[in-house]
Amino acid sequence: MKNVITGCGIIGPSFSAVNRFSEILFNGECVVKKRVFNNESYYIGEVEEDTISDIGQKEKKRYPKQLRMLLHACKQAVEEAEIHLNGYRTAVIVGTSAGQISEIERNALASGSCEKRSPYSIGNMNSHSLSTSINAAYGLNGMSFTLSNSCTSSLDALHLADILLTANQVDLCIVGGVDSPICQTVLDGFSPLKVLQNGREYSGPFSNGKGFSMSEGAGVIIAERFDIANKRRAKSIGVIESVCMTQDAVSPYLSDPTGNLLLQAVDHCLLSGFPSYINSQALGILENDRIEEMIYQKRFLNAGIPLTSIKGMVGHSMGASGIFQLISSLISMKENFIPPTIPACISNDLPISTSVLSRDVQSVLITAHGYGGNNCAALISKGDT
Repeated sequence: MKNVITGCGIIGPSFSAVNRFSEILFNGECVVKKRVFNNESYYIGEVEEDTISDIGQKEKKRYPKQLRMLLHACKQAVEEAEIHLNGYRTAVIVGTSAGQISEIERNALASGSCEKRSPYSIGNMNSHSLSTSINAAYGLNGMSFTLSNSCTSSLDALHLADILLTANQVDLCIVGGVDSPICQTVLDGFSPLKVLQNGREYSGPFSNGKGFSMSEGAGVIIAERFDIANKRRAKSIGVIESVCMTQDAVSPYLSDPTGNLLLQAVDHCLLSGFPSYINSQALGILENDRIEEMIYQKRFLNAGIPLTSIKGMVGHSMGASGIFQLISSLISMKENFIPPTIPACISNDLPISTSVLSRDVQSVLITAHGYGGNNCAALISKGDT
């Protein structure tokens, strides 16, 4: 039997729960705002501090933003799954691209000052603290992974979870993605690449290379072996039909512009069936969007399957973007709608969904590719609800 998803939780710009995220997707609402850094304006999706729930305990108040967002989302996921985690063989797998880079920047800037250094600074700069914070919060002694695979990281985390569950190495996995990359170091690093959205007018996916909007947030799902979920009579909100990863192997700085390796990952997923729609990685970078277009033209052009991207609404949350796409797909299957691509982009060749489509959604294909050539695709189908 296929592995199942029994709970999810999320926090992002202007939303701190799944129901609010669902409203944004259904209404085609843009939660990205223009902000100025070093006299340069960017379109950014930030999580307000007061939307992150209090995780309690004095020590946890010292946690950086990334850990607090992750625990916020994890609490929601565990509550929806209605599971007491102790007693199960577990793996915690968290994907991130920027890791704790904002904490590293903050501590580096403080190095030249007389500011007293915190004994927690090393832990707060350590990306592995992302997964171990969940282990510590729930007293889990099983496996613990932090994956840093660029923008595919959280979808890659799903892949690893599916492998571990299928191999009967674990009973359940807490799978998460988190990123909080909005700091001067990251913005300056992206500047010579000219891929950030900083024009006068906001644009989004399939925008002919006008750039992407960086955002932050965290998402978590609970994935279980079918027999475990069935034994405890848990409701599945999704089924993991197939996940596949590939690597372009071109350069640590480039991906393959042909997109053939992402197509290979997609083809592997299509062995499990064609989706109701495609939840695309497209985010506004010319090469990425053209790869998505190429894959659609080669595999779906005559199938009439809608294509959409949520990045115009919530921005691109880097390593957390895959889990955002996954949770939005779970919402689609539960609520029976396909979210729009905004701002609306017209294509004569592709059936890009530019307004919400109300229809039965049985399955969704999710695509992701990242800096340095990682590719991942996942096919998720409807669960019990």
